[in-house]
Amino acid sequence: MEEQEKIQNSRIAIAGLGGVGGLAAERLMRLGVGSLRITDPGRFEASNINRQFGATVDNLGQYKAEIVYGQIKDINPLARIEYDKQGITRGGMSSFLQDCQVVIDAMDFGMFEESILLQKTAKQMGIFYLFTAAIGFGAISVVFGPGGMTLEEYDRVPSESSRSQGVKISVPIDRILPIVPEYVHDRKLLADIIAGRIPVPTSSIGAGLAAIQAASEAINIIIGRDIPLAPSYTYNDLVDRRLVVGTMS
Repeated sequence: MEEQEKIQNSRIAIAGLGGVGGLAAERLMRLGVGSLRITDPGRFEASNINRQFGATVDNLGQYKAEIVYGQIKDINPLARIEYDKQGITRGGMSSFLQDCQVVIDAMDFGMFEESILLQKTAKQMGIFYLFTAAIGFGAISVVFGPGGMTLEEYDRVPSESSRSQGVKISVPIDRILPIVPEYVHDRKLLADIIAGRIPVPTSSIGAGLAAIQAASEAINIIIGRDIPLAPSYTYNDLVDRRLVVGTMS
């Protein structure tokens, strides 16, 4: 009961309501989270139907944030749910994270600048930042504590001052996909996928796995369980039948 009360009194933020974020919101609502803050500027497209919570033929063209809000509010009408259609912006990060204990970053690949700024803001506000992503039938999650390393350090990207002078962000593949699945035969495409230049190969299995990992780690943080923090990561692939808790060097 003590743990359930902590969950009920918690507030968690989710940036991005695509394949991972929308499903994570649904899982957290069913786990009893009392307050949820969600944001996404996108609308549902036909290509989303294979994996995204709320994506149906009838909802095509509608805002993801509005649809996800309506569906999770039906799960628990008493929950305090805030949503907007702005997405993550430099000027709005502090207000988005206000009074939250955890933020889940489920934004699209290639939005590295936004992710770095979100994690930096969370760190300054004493909030746990959780990065999660799905590729194929696998998922990775990394938890950043308020007193630990930054996403810049984890991703080995140039400093903000260097980026302001035109230096582009290039994240090493192993930071997103530490273990290449055995079923990936054309590894040359991975760099373009990680950089967001081509679509990510997706499935409802990978997206669901990433969402479950994100929801589980968020709850672990809320109730005070001991979990591995960055540079450690948790990687799981259901086709390769591989679960790894590793550490980036």
